[in-house]
Amino acid sequence: MRLKTIVKLGTMVSVLLFVLAVGYYAFMRLDMKEHNRHVDLFSLVPSHCEGVLESDDINRFFSEYAALNYSQELEHFRHSGLFNFLVSELNDYTYENDHGLNSQMGRLAVSFHQMGTARHQVVYFHLGMADEQMLSDILQEYMPGNFLPKEEVYRGYKMLIYPLSYDEFLTTFTEDGFIVLSYQKRLVEEVIDAWLDKTSLRQDETFSRILEKRKSPGFLTFYGKEASLPFLNLETDCWTEYDFHMNSDVVYLTGNTYVQSDSNRIEGLSQYLEKIPTVKEEGVIISAQRDSTALYMNQAFEANDDGYRTLFNECVANLANEVDFSLVVDMQKVEENPKRFQAYLPSFILDHSSFLQSFVLSVQMSKNSERLSHIWVFTYKH
Repeated sequence: MRLKTIVKLGTMVSVLLFVLAVGYYAFMRLDMKEHNRHVDLFSLVPSHCEGVLESDDINRFFSEYAALNYSQELEHFRHSGLFNFLVSELNDYTYENDHGLNSQMGRLAVSFHQMGTARHQVVYFHLGMADEQMLSDILQEYMPGNFLPKEEVYRGYKMLIYPLSYDEFLTTFTEDGFIVLSYQKRLVEEVIDAWLDKTSLRQDETFSRILEKRKSPGFLTFYGKEASLPFLNLETDCWTEYDFHMNSDVVYLTGNTYVQSDSNRIEGLSQYLEKIPTVKEEGVIISAQRDSTALYMNQAFEANDDGYRTLFNECVANLANEVDFSLVVDMQKVEENPKRFQAYLPSFILDHSSFLQSFVLSVQMSKNSERLSHIWVFTYKH
């Protein structure tokens, strides 16, 4: 065979192999993306957690947040916790390296195992093919000196422990399609237990009912293991969802409280509503009676028309009177006397009342045979 023919044949084979390699890589990446898309993060979350935050596009939340009029008021709240630390660093890192946080890592969950402290959080990311190395590079930058991550094995699975400082450590657990991170190794071990033993939130009957509802793209939702209104005296087998919607001056939290499939429990809540005292004073309105709610709304309308327009009156006037419970309160009142409102506000609101005192809060709740529906409206006081 001539040399020229051999060269031609070799070139053709090289091109063919290159095309095959590119095609195989593209197929594997597509297959990995498809696999990652189906990784159920809730199959990792221990069922004993107190709350979970979930988003399918956390990039959108952080990009829109800066444009809100109240973003500076909540700046400390936004940057507190492991979740915010990680996402902030990821965004800074990817921005500096000319590529954004990809859509897979944009979908995440955060479980809270003790409210009010970052040390009791676990963060769960979907993971793309190149993301594990990117995370490793970021964490390496935070490690003091020339330390290397320590490797430990739990139930046959590898965990890496990164020293972020001389007294702070971050534990990571990575498998195909996801990564789990926490300041506490014990919590990561509990994640592995929940995953292997199938004792995660995915197996929680009440919580799974929440997940049946289809969400619109770009959602941010908090799930709390308590009733939206503590005075209802529900047991610990209830879960409440809060879907976040934000504009320049208002934060809306909408959703439902779910209990175990027992309509009698929902119907029995009427006895608790009947015990609620009706309150009308400066900066506070509480009512579980539709007649009282309608009266307060009319009075607020009249005050606005008579030239006594205030943000609080506007919030009262905008209530709906076809509901089972209404509350409007200046959050400054809650900050001054949180115990007074602990029957009406869930712990994640009370625990952060100091960050929310620049808002007027309006709460309304309705019940049907299966669930309690609510809307929480935080209106910013300019």
